[in-house]
Amino acid sequence: MKRDLLILSALLCCAIVITYILAKGAEPDRISTNYERMYDRFTLQPIDTVLFPGRVSIMKAAQGNIYGYVYSKKTIFRYNANLHNIDSFYSNNGIVTRLEIDKNTFYIFDDSENNVITYGQGKSAAHYLKTSFDTSKKIAQLKLRAFNTPTLDSTIYEFPRFEDGGLSADGFYISNHYHQYYISFYNSGIIQYDEENKRTKLIHTIDNTPPSNIAVPTGNIYTRSSKSVIVNSTATADEKYLYVLSYVLSQDAVKSNYRGPVVDVYNIQSGHYESSFRFPGYQNKPVLQMAKSADTLIAAYENNVLLFKLTNK
Repeated sequence: MKRDLLILSALLCCAIVITYILAKGAEPDRISTNYERMYDRFTLQPIDTVLFPGRVSIMKAAQGNIYGYVYSKKTIFRYNANLHNIDSFYSNNGIVTRLEIDKNTFYIFDDSENNVITYGQGKSAAHYLKTSFDTSKKIAQLKLRAFNTPTLDSTIYEFPRFEDGGLSADGFYISNHYHQYYISFYNSGIIQYDEENKRTKLIHTIDNTPPSNIAVPTGNIYTRSSKSVIVNSTATADEKYLYVLSYVLSQDAVKSNYRGPVVDVYNIQSGHYESSFRFPGYQNKPVLQMAKSADTLIAAYENNVLLFKLTNK
Protein backbone atom coordinates (compact mmCIF):
# COMPACT_ATOMS: atom_id res chain seq x y z
CA MET A 1 0.00 0.00 0.00
CA LYS A 2 2.82 2.39 0.88
CA ARG A 3 4.48 1.81 -2.50
CA ASP A 4 1.15 2.37 -4.28
CA LEU A 5 0.77 5.71 -2.54
CA LEU A 6 4.27 6.67 -3.59
CA ILE A 7 3.45 5.79 -7.20
CA LEU A 8 0.36 7.97 -7.07
CA SER A 9 2.39 10.79 -5.52
CA ALA A 10 4.92 10.52 -8.34
CA LEU A 11 2.14 10.71 -10.92
CA LEU A 12 0.73 13.83 -9.27
CA CYS A 13 4.15 15.48 -9.07
CA CYS A 14 4.76 14.74 -12.73
CA ALA A 15 1.50 16.42 -13.73
CA ILE A 16 2.35 19.44 -11.57
CA VAL A 17 5.77 19.81 -13.20
CA ILE A 18 4.23 19.69 -16.69
CA THR A 19 1.65 22.31 -15.73
CA TYR A 20 4.38 24.53 -14.27
CA ILE A 21 6.54 24.35 -17.40
CA LEU A 22 3.65 25.21 -19.70
CA ALA A 23 2.11 27.84 -17.42
CA LYS A 24 5.33 29.73 -16.75
CA GLY A 25 6.36 29.78 -20.38
CA ALA A 26 9.67 28.08 -19.60
CA GLU A 27 11.50 26.60 -22.57
CA PRO A 28 10.96 22.84 -22.24
CA ASP A 29 13.50 20.22 -23.27
CA ARG A 30 12.95 19.35 -26.92
CA ILE A 31 13.43 16.35 -29.15
CA SER A 32 13.58 16.33 -32.94
CA THR A 33 12.35 14.03 -35.68
CA ASN A 34 13.47 13.43 -39.24
CA TYR A 35 9.96 14.19 -40.44
CA GLU A 36 9.26 17.41 -42.38
CA ARG A 37 5.83 18.86 -41.71
CA MET A 38 3.47 20.17 -44.38
CA TYR A 39 1.68 23.51 -43.99
CA ASP A 40 -0.45 23.64 -47.14
CA ARG A 41 -3.91 22.67 -45.86
CA PHE A 42 -5.03 24.87 -42.97
CA THR A 43 -5.08 28.61 -42.29
CA LEU A 44 -5.94 30.58 -39.15
CA GLN A 45 -7.73 33.93 -39.13
CA PRO A 46 -8.02 35.80 -35.78
CA ILE A 47 -11.62 36.46 -34.72
CA ASP A 48 -11.71 37.51 -31.07
CA THR A 49 -9.69 37.77 -27.87
CA VAL A 50 -11.26 37.12 -24.47
CA LEU A 51 -9.70 37.95 -21.10
CA PHE A 52 -10.56 35.33 -18.48
CA PRO A 53 -10.17 36.20 -14.76
CA GLY A 54 -7.12 33.95 -14.31
CA ARG A 55 -5.01 31.28 -16.02
CA VAL A 56 -7.19 28.76 -17.86
CA SER A 57 -6.06 25.22 -17.02
CA ILE A 58 -9.04 23.33 -18.50
CA MET A 59 -11.03 24.44 -21.53
CA LYS A 60 -13.96 23.09 -23.56
CA ALA A 61 -16.30 24.55 -26.17
CA ALA A 62 -19.90 23.66 -26.97
CA GLN A 63 -22.83 25.33 -28.74
CA GLY A 64 -21.28 28.78 -29.02
CA ASN A 65 -19.90 28.83 -25.47
CA ILE A 66 -16.34 28.50 -24.19
CA TYR A 67 -15.87 27.01 -20.72
CA GLY A 68 -12.59 27.70 -18.94
CA TYR A 69 -11.59 26.49 -15.48
CA VAL A 70 -9.54 29.00 -13.47
CA TYR A 71 -7.87 27.17 -10.60
CA SER A 72 -7.08 30.33 -8.61
CA LYS A 73 -10.82 31.10 -8.50
CA LYS A 74 -11.96 27.44 -8.21
CA THR A 75 -14.48 28.42 -10.88
CA ILE A 76 -15.50 27.39 -14.40
CA PHE A 77 -16.23 30.55 -16.38
CA ARG A 78 -18.40 30.63 -19.50
CA TYR A 79 -17.91 32.95 -22.47
CA ASN A 80 -20.76 33.34 -24.96
CA ALA A 81 -19.24 34.04 -28.36
CA ASN A 82 -22.47 35.50 -29.74
CA LEU A 83 -23.25 37.86 -26.84
CA HIS A 84 -19.56 38.54 -26.07
CA ASN A 85 -20.04 38.26 -22.33
CA ILE A 86 -18.44 36.12 -19.63
CA ASP A 87 -20.06 34.78 -16.45
CA SER A 88 -19.51 32.19 -13.73
CA PHE A 89 -20.82 28.76 -14.73
CA TYR A 90 -19.69 26.54 -11.82
CA SER A 91 -17.90 27.29 -8.57
CA ASN A 92 -16.84 25.00 -5.75
CA ASN A 93 -14.22 24.90 -3.01
CA GLY A 94 -12.91 21.60 -4.41
CA ILE A 95 -10.50 21.13 -7.31
CA VAL A 96 -11.74 20.43 -10.82
CA THR A 97 -9.32 18.21 -12.75
CA ARG A 98 -11.37 17.40 -15.82
CA LEU A 99 -14.43 18.60 -17.73
CA GLU A 100 -16.35 16.57 -20.32
CA ILE A 101 -19.30 17.84 -22.36
CA ASP A 102 -21.83 15.66 -24.16
CA LYS A 103 -24.35 17.88 -25.98
CA ASN A 104 -26.15 19.63 -23.08
CA THR A 105 -24.63 17.47 -20.36
CA PHE A 106 -21.58 18.48 -18.30
CA TYR A 107 -19.41 16.07 -16.34
CA ILE A 108 -17.16 17.76 -13.79
CA PHE A 109 -14.44 15.59 -12.22
CA ASP A 110 -12.84 16.10 -8.81
CA ASP A 111 -9.19 15.41 -8.01
CA SER A 112 -9.81 11.66 -7.55
CA GLU A 113 -11.76 11.40 -10.85
CA ASN A 114 -14.15 9.04 -9.07
CA ASN A 115 -16.73 11.63 -8.05
CA VAL A 116 -18.39 13.22 -11.06
CA ILE A 117 -20.89 16.06 -10.86
CA THR A 118 -23.39 15.87 -13.71
CA TYR A 119 -25.52 18.64 -15.20
CA GLY A 120 -28.24 17.58 -17.62
CA GLN A 121 -29.68 14.27 -18.69
CA GLY A 122 -26.87 12.85 -20.80
CA LYS A 123 -26.72 9.69 -22.90
CA SER A 124 -28.09 6.47 -21.44
CA ALA A 125 -24.79 4.63 -21.96
CA ALA A 126 -22.18 7.38 -21.74
CA HIS A 127 -18.67 6.30 -20.76
CA TYR A 128 -15.38 7.98 -20.02
CA LEU A 129 -11.76 6.86 -20.09
CA LYS A 130 -9.53 6.61 -17.04
CA THR A 131 -6.09 5.21 -16.29
CA SER A 132 -5.05 3.05 -13.38
CA PHE A 133 -2.02 1.11 -12.26
CA ASP A 134 -2.49 -2.63 -11.71
CA THR A 135 -0.22 -3.36 -8.76
CA SER A 136 -0.38 -7.13 -9.27
CA LYS A 137 0.65 -6.95 -12.95
CA LYS A 138 2.86 -3.89 -12.39
CA ILE A 139 1.38 -2.30 -15.49
CA ALA A 140 -0.65 0.80 -16.39
CA GLN A 141 -4.07 0.24 -17.94
CA LEU A 142 -6.61 2.35 -19.80
CA LYS A 143 -10.12 1.60 -18.60
CA LEU A 144 -13.65 2.43 -19.66
CA ARG A 145 -16.06 3.52 -16.94
CA ALA A 146 -19.78 4.22 -17.25
CA PHE A 147 -21.18 7.48 -15.95
CA ASN A 148 -23.53 7.20 -12.95
CA THR A 149 -23.80 3.41 -13.01
CA PRO A 150 -22.33 0.81 -10.64
CA THR A 151 -20.87 -1.31 -13.46
CA LEU A 152 -17.24 -2.38 -13.14
CA ASP A 153 -14.49 -0.80 -15.22
CA SER A 154 -13.43 -2.69 -18.35
CA THR A 155 -9.81 -2.63 -19.52
CA ILE A 156 -9.49 -1.59 -23.17
CA TYR A 157 -5.70 -1.16 -23.39
CA GLU A 158 -2.55 -2.09 -21.48
CA PHE A 159 0.50 0.14 -21.80
CA PRO A 160 4.03 -1.23 -22.35
CA ARG A 161 5.53 -2.14 -19.00
CA PHE A 162 8.44 -0.18 -17.62
CA GLU A 163 9.84 -0.02 -14.11
CA ASP A 164 8.59 3.49 -13.49
CA GLY A 165 5.26 3.03 -11.74
CA GLY A 166 3.23 3.82 -14.84
CA LEU A 167 4.71 7.27 -15.48
CA SER A 168 5.49 6.33 -19.09
CA ALA A 169 1.72 6.15 -19.62
CA ASP A 170 1.00 9.61 -18.18
CA GLY A 171 -1.18 11.68 -20.49
CA PHE A 172 -4.51 13.47 -20.94
CA TYR A 173 -8.03 12.87 -22.26
CA ILE A 174 -10.11 14.52 -24.97
CA SER A 175 -13.37 13.51 -26.63
CA ASN A 176 -15.71 14.40 -29.45
CA HIS A 177 -19.10 12.76 -29.84
CA TYR A 178 -18.45 8.99 -30.00
CA HIS A 179 -14.66 9.18 -30.18
CA GLN A 180 -12.54 9.46 -27.06
CA TYR A 181 -8.77 9.79 -26.92
CA TYR A 182 -5.97 9.24 -24.46
CA ILE A 183 -2.87 11.13 -25.56
CA SER A 184 0.53 10.55 -24.00
CA PHE A 185 2.64 13.46 -22.80
CA TYR A 186 5.85 11.59 -23.66
CA ASN A 187 5.49 9.44 -26.78
CA SER A 188 3.72 9.13 -30.11
CA GLY A 189 1.04 6.67 -29.00
CA ILE A 190 -2.56 7.95 -29.10
CA ILE A 191 -5.35 5.59 -28.08
CA GLN A 192 -8.68 6.16 -29.78
CA TYR A 193 -11.85 4.56 -28.45
CA ASP A 194 -14.90 4.43 -30.73
CA GLU A 195 -17.82 4.23 -28.31
CA GLU A 196 -20.43 3.66 -31.03
CA ASN A 197 -18.64 0.62 -32.49
CA LYS A 198 -16.84 -0.33 -29.24
CA ARG A 199 -13.43 -0.42 -30.92
CA THR A 200 -9.99 0.62 -29.69
CA LYS A 201 -7.31 1.80 -32.11
CA LEU A 202 -3.71 2.90 -31.57
CA ILE A 203 -2.64 5.93 -33.61
CA HIS A 204 1.00 6.98 -33.90
CA THR A 205 1.95 10.61 -34.43
CA ILE A 206 4.54 11.61 -37.02
CA ASP A 207 7.39 12.00 -34.53
CA ASN A 208 7.33 8.23 -33.77
CA THR A 209 8.68 8.80 -30.26
CA PRO A 210 8.79 5.38 -28.56
CA PRO A 211 7.55 4.70 -25.03
CA SER A 212 10.38 4.68 -22.52
CA ASN A 213 11.12 4.79 -18.83
CA ILE A 214 10.03 8.21 -17.64
CA ALA A 215 11.13 7.64 -14.06
CA VAL A 216 13.60 5.47 -12.23
CA PRO A 217 13.21 3.79 -8.82
CA THR A 218 15.16 5.55 -6.09
CA GLY A 219 14.71 3.69 -2.84
CA ASN A 220 10.97 3.54 -2.15
CA ILE A 221 10.02 6.27 -4.61
CA TYR A 222 10.24 7.01 -8.32
CA THR A 223 12.09 10.06 -9.60
CA ARG A 224 11.82 11.55 -13.09
CA SER A 225 14.50 10.50 -15.54
CA SER A 226 16.22 12.62 -18.19
CA LYS A 227 14.04 10.87 -20.78
CA SER A 228 10.87 12.58 -19.58
CA VAL A 229 10.62 15.09 -22.42
CA ILE A 230 7.19 16.52 -23.19
CA VAL A 231 6.01 15.65 -26.69
CA ASN A 232 2.27 16.42 -26.74
CA SER A 233 0.80 19.04 -24.39
CA THR A 234 -2.85 19.49 -25.42
CA ALA A 235 -5.28 18.50 -28.18
CA THR A 236 -8.82 18.80 -29.46
CA ALA A 237 -11.01 17.04 -32.01
CA ASP A 238 -14.00 17.52 -34.28
CA GLU A 239 -15.99 15.13 -36.49
CA LYS A 240 -13.16 14.73 -39.03
CA TYR A 241 -9.85 15.60 -37.43
CA LEU A 242 -7.72 15.26 -34.34
CA TYR A 243 -5.58 18.34 -33.60
CA VAL A 244 -2.49 17.71 -31.44
CA LEU A 245 -0.20 20.45 -30.12
CA SER A 246 3.28 18.97 -30.49
CA TYR A 247 6.60 20.17 -29.08
CA VAL A 248 8.64 17.90 -31.34
CA LEU A 249 10.99 19.80 -33.66
CA SER A 250 10.68 18.59 -37.25
CA GLN A 251 13.39 19.21 -39.82
CA ASP A 252 11.63 22.24 -41.31
CA ALA A 253 11.60 23.87 -37.84
CA VAL A 254 15.27 23.05 -37.27
CA LYS A 255 16.24 24.61 -40.62
CA SER A 256 14.25 27.79 -39.97
CA ASN A 257 15.19 27.96 -36.26
CA TYR A 258 11.51 27.89 -35.26
CA ARG A 259 11.15 26.91 -31.59
CA GLY A 260 7.41 27.13 -31.08
CA PRO A 261 4.95 24.24 -30.90
CA VAL A 262 3.01 23.06 -33.94
CA VAL A 263 -0.53 21.73 -34.33
CA ASP A 264 -0.49 18.43 -36.23
CA VAL A 265 -3.77 17.32 -37.81
CA TYR A 266 -4.75 13.64 -38.11
CA ASN A 267 -7.66 12.03 -39.91
CA ILE A 268 -9.99 10.45 -37.35
CA GLN A 269 -11.01 7.54 -39.59
CA SER A 270 -7.60 6.50 -40.91
CA GLY A 271 -5.35 7.92 -38.19
CA HIS A 272 -3.07 9.32 -40.91
CA TYR A 273 -1.30 12.66 -40.72
CA GLU A 274 -2.91 15.33 -42.91
CA SER A 275 -1.02 18.60 -42.37
CA SER A 276 0.15 21.11 -39.74
CA PHE A 277 -0.18 24.76 -38.79
CA ARG A 278 1.34 27.15 -36.26
CA PHE A 279 -0.35 29.42 -33.76
CA PRO A 280 0.74 33.06 -33.83
CA GLY A 281 2.70 34.28 -30.82
CA TYR A 282 0.81 36.26 -28.20
CA GLN A 283 2.53 38.25 -25.42
CA ASN A 284 5.28 35.63 -25.26
CA LYS A 285 2.85 33.20 -23.57
CA PRO A 286 2.52 29.46 -24.27
CA VAL A 287 -0.64 27.84 -25.58
CA LEU A 288 -2.00 25.87 -22.61
CA GLN A 289 -5.32 24.53 -23.94
CA MET A 290 -7.19 24.08 -27.20
CA ALA A 291 -10.85 23.57 -28.11
CA LYS A 292 -12.82 23.35 -31.35
CA SER A 293 -16.39 24.47 -32.07
CA ALA A 294 -17.77 24.41 -35.64
CA ASP A 295 -15.14 26.25 -37.74
CA THR A 296 -13.66 28.06 -34.72
CA LEU A 297 -10.43 26.93 -33.10
CA ILE A 298 -9.86 28.28 -29.59
CA ALA A 299 -6.51 28.59 -27.83
CA ALA A 300 -5.83 29.60 -24.23
CA TYR A 301 -2.65 31.63 -23.72
CA GLU A 302 -2.59 31.86 -19.92
CA ASN A 303 -5.73 33.92 -19.14
CA ASN A 304 -6.11 35.23 -22.70
CA VAL A 305 -8.32 33.04 -24.86
CA LEU A 306 -7.98 33.64 -28.61
CA LEU A 307 -10.54 32.58 -31.20
CA PHE A 308 -9.53 31.76 -34.78
CA LYS A 309 -11.46 30.80 -37.87
CA LEU A 310 -9.87 27.58 -39.10
CA THR A 311 -10.08 27.09 -42.85
CA ASN A 312 -9.30 23.86 -44.67
CA LYS A 313 -8.11 24.82 -48.16
